[in-house]
Amino acid sequence: MPETAITVGAEIPPLERTISLTDMVRYAAATWDFHRYHYDEAFARAMGMPAPFIDGQMYGAIIAAQIGAWAGPESFIRRMSLRYASMAYAGERIRSTGMVTAVEERDGALLATCELNIHGADERLICGPATVVVEIPQ
Repeated sequence: MPETAITVGAEIPPLERTISLTDMVRYAAATWDFHRYHYDEAFARAMGMPAPFIDGQMYGAIIAAQIGAWAGPESFIRRMSLRYASMAYAGERIRSTGMVTAVEERDGALLATCELNIHGADERLICGPATVVVEIPQ
């Protein structure tokens, strides 16, 4: 459970990381998504891309990790929706930020609705808004 009270407007600690080509290949293996444009630089460049591009589903995994780190190991993501805004590429640094937008108690658990956005190092929006409803045991 988060160290501070969960209230509307509370910030979710940001998550920053550089997504390496190795990260992308591992993710492809875990999800069985082996489209060449996610790992083959020559293929991606032939498509007009500057480098292999990050699989959009990976943003959901990043947000889930961020929410789990904040809400604790007993938390459970009940619902998540994402909106993709722009591409990000192998080697790019991304930053996910978020805040609590609604809080409700139900059946002995706290339901927190959170809105998150992922930006690139140049501040362009990559993914967002994403909405997550997380159940946090009391």
